[in-house]
Amino acid sequence: MTVINQDSTSHDMTSDPHPEHTDCPELNAIGFLNPGQTRSSNNLNTARRCGMHDHINPNSTALRATITIQ
Repeated sequence: MTVINQDSTSHDMTSDPHPEHTDCPELNAIGFLNPGQTRSSNNLNTARRCGMHDHINPNSTALRATITIQ
């Protein structure tokens, strides 16, 4: 999965739950993104649903996502 930061501020995208980040550790490879920066997760090979959030602002619903791996 590839993520691009289209915001004007930096974000640190990680797997749920906060602060453990253990649901889908592959997502933690996205990590810290400066504005305009793009980064990919590690391979997502196990079927499951994963949540992700901005570690800097974990309560922001605008910076949360759910991914379904089939």
